Amino acid sequence: MDLILCHTTADFDALGAAVGLTRLKPGAKAVLTGGTHPAVRDFLALHRDEYALIEHRSVQLAQINSVIIVDTQKRDRLGKAAEWLDLPQLKAIEIYDHHPVPQTDIQATYTQIEPVGATTTLIVEQLQQSQIQLTTAEATVMALGIHVDTGSLTFDQTTPRDGAALTWLMEQGANLRQIAQYVEPGLSPQLEKLFRQSLDLLQRQTHLGYTISWVFLKTPGHVPGLSSLASRLLEVTESDALLLGAEYKRKSKGETLQP
Repeated sequence: MDLILCHTTADFDALGAAVGLTRLKPGAKAVLTGGTHPAVRDFLALHRDEYALIEHRSVQLAQINSVIIVDTQKRDRLGKAAEWLDLPQLKAIEIYDHHPVPQTDIQATYTQIEPVGATTTLIVEQLQQSQIQLTTAEATVMALGIHVDTGSLTFDQTTPRDGAALTWLMEQGANLRQIAQYVEPGLSPQLEKLFRQSLDLLQRQTHLGYTISWVFLKTPGHVPGLSSLASRLLEVTESDALLLGAEYKRKSKGETLQP
């Protein structure tokens, strides 16, 4: 069995890339390793049966032949599924991601990590090259992945490749009404970048059944709207309490502030 792993608290980019890979790798199944973004959860409540998804608890470890990881390069973003990377029978570990990470703690046999706006874009390009025709449901979730991770093509990291991939998905029948329904107004580009950094740096601990999460950020200056970032993190990580710290230097006096 070939498994495609989404990171914990999976967003639409992770889901879209995973769904696309199930078409590139016939028979492969996508696994949500630990929770989803609230919007993704609502989407899957209506459309889950249209994708090759299986529950974490349904995985038979002895049957795993290869593991494909999307939208992350860190073991701790895979939850308990990170243990699967150490199975002795694994023939391959692949990583597809668009985040520039100096060092990964996953020993992969193949990686495709490129500076585009969404991991889904990398998968869509392979689908195009292979001339694979998508269902409306597949095209829609992949389009959502690109929309959400690029701020509908407005974020700084967006590339022409993302726009081309989105155009092709529309030609494949992506449902624009569903896309409009699930694409949230979201954070500003600056806060969105900090949000993704926060997910990579976030630490959490469970005590007496309550989950407490915390993250400390260094920013080049004062960032307005950090309360919105904290609210988004609290929602996405499903934490009971969240501590968010940000450090920056006041340019005029050289003071270090820790709001």
